[in-house]
Amino acid sequence: MNAEVKITWYVSDIRVHELREEVRLLTENLAQEIREHESMAKAVIADAKAEAAKMIASAQAEAEQSIKDTRQQCHRQWRESVTNAEKEAEVKAAEILEKGRTEARECYEKKKAAAAEVADWLVKEVMTTYGSC
Repeated sequence: MNAEVKITWYVSDIRVHELREEVRLLTENLAQEIREHESMAKAVIADAKAEAAKMIASAQAEAEQSIKDTRQQCHRQWRESVTNAEKEAEVKAAEILEKGRTEARECYEKKKAAAAEVADWLVKEVMTTYGSC
């Protein structure tokens, strides 16, 4: 072989060897970069999961508080309606009681005269039958 060809071949062999080394370093660097990005992606996913868990917990707490507030409001409204119904019942009971008293007085006044007559008759009958003491 010609010396010039040998030198060219030798130089090209060195160049190929250098290129292979560069390719090997590039693949190692690329693999390392891929691992780093995977780690970063895992961290982002973990952060997202943690944030999602916080959001879910917050939403659940808010829903529970809303349920509690609504339950309290309903109880208050129920209590107010019971109180109002009790007041109305007391007013009606007082009206009914007064009406009953008025009717009882009227009945007493009507029957008072008749009761006196019956009492007189009864006393006369007892006196007639048994005599005076």
